[in-house]
Amino acid sequence: MKVTIKEIATDAGVSVSTVSRVISNNPKISESTKEKVRESIERLNYKPNIMARGLVKKRTGILGVIMPKEAITLFSSPFFIEVMQGISLKGKERDYYIMYDFCKNEKEEYEGTKKLVESGLVDGICLMSTRKGDKSIKYLKELQFPFVIVGEPEEKDEVLWVDNNNLKATYDMVKKVISKGENSAVFIGGDKNLTVTTNRVEGFKKACKELNIQSVVHLGKDFSREEGFRLAEIIFAKENYKNFIVSDDNLLKGFLEYVEKFNIKNINIGSFNRTNLKRIWKNKVFLLDIKPEKLGIEAVNLLIDNILGDSKFTNKVIDIELN
Repeated sequence: MKVTIKEIATDAGVSVSTVSRVISNNPKISESTKEKVRESIERLNYKPNIMARGLVKKRTGILGVIMPKEAITLFSSPFFIEVMQGISLKGKERDYYIMYDFCKNEKEEYEGTKKLVESGLVDGICLMSTRKGDKSIKYLKELQFPFVIVGEPEEKDEVLWVDNNNLKATYDMVKKVISKGENSAVFIGGDKNLTVTTNRVEGFKKACKELNIQSVVHLGKDFSREEGFRLAEIIFAKENYKNFIVSDDNLLKGFLEYVEKFNIKNINIGSFNRTNLKRIWKNKVFLLDIKPEKLGIEAVNLLIDNILGDSKFTNKVIDIELN
């Protein structure tokens, strides 16, 4: 005869609602109460669903991924598609389901993180972006809840993360794309609060200083195609610059739309990610493959190893080599 949740509550000497909260791994329930309920579940062989089976193992077999606003228009962002592919493939390989939460802003990212943790549905969280004073990171650290970040965090203590060496990658790109003897170079980027923007600007400025050329930085409010077009308008209204480093594939597409519309010639452009460009730009733009799928794979490996108590590393830097 099937054991009911009421029988578990009676055996453990707690209320039915307490058993439900333990099953959902509610952080407000004390560890001693959780242990008592878990012992009753195991002794009475209570197996109502996948959540209860996960409870006995103290794991649900699900990871939550918090997607930032840039990922909402997925089909225009090859980066996020490839990272998600890596996360999903490695999750399947390691017998984990993946739950994605798409967020419109920083507030939704924080609220989505809290809801996933408090629901008890996930064993760990993957954050797909990191910014200065990140509330989600602070919350997860305070709870000591397993999480990993795709991106280098501002504060690295007790944080799992995976990223490229964005400073070095941008530095190397400037040296490859821009010739000695040039007068200036322009960096076009998105949200200034994101760590990836900070690191790439730093690498850009360092290379420009060594080349003895003027470094000009233009940062937008986001990484959208529209923002790339808008920044191009501002830049070319001031001066006819020739050398550009563009920090994102969507920004690049908007920038190129402006360049094509106004028939701007003789410019050098370097950018990140493997994006699909019009044929006329195929051999005119240097694209650096930052290996997004591998970022997703390594993020899942780090997180699951941490959940299982097998952690050997706290971070993984994916090397990028220029062609």
